[in-house]
Amino acid sequence: MCGSKRVWVSELIFILLVVKGWWSEGCLEQERSALLQLKHFFNDDHCLQNWVDDENYSDCCQWEGVECNDTTGRVIELDLALTRNWESAEWYMNASLFTPFQQLESLDLSLNNIAGCVENEGP
Repeated sequence: MCGSKRVWVSELIFILLVVKGWWSEGCLEQERSALLQLKHFFNDDHCLQNWVDDENYSDCCQWEGVECNDTTGRVIELDLALTRNWESAEWYMNASLFTPFQQLESLDLSLNNIAGCVENEGP
């Protein structure tokens, strides 16, 4: 009897660990806020439409162009290619906008009319 309880408890613990590894609680609030700030620099109303400060879309890991680590919920990839209106003036990017993304592994900013970078305006 005691042996079967031990097996059952072991199986339950294993299942919980597996589920926890596949499930994340969504993006971090700090990174979500940073994405919303970043959106202002992409002035095309047809892009990044689900990047909104709304309860229904609060998990930024589900947003267009955003990929998160399944375990930590941190942003690991941003695909922002062709998200800026080509009719806009050249963009001088502030690279400090990306500092909140501590685990960012891939960033695609191609085709956004970036002319250069401005001095770091971050902390």
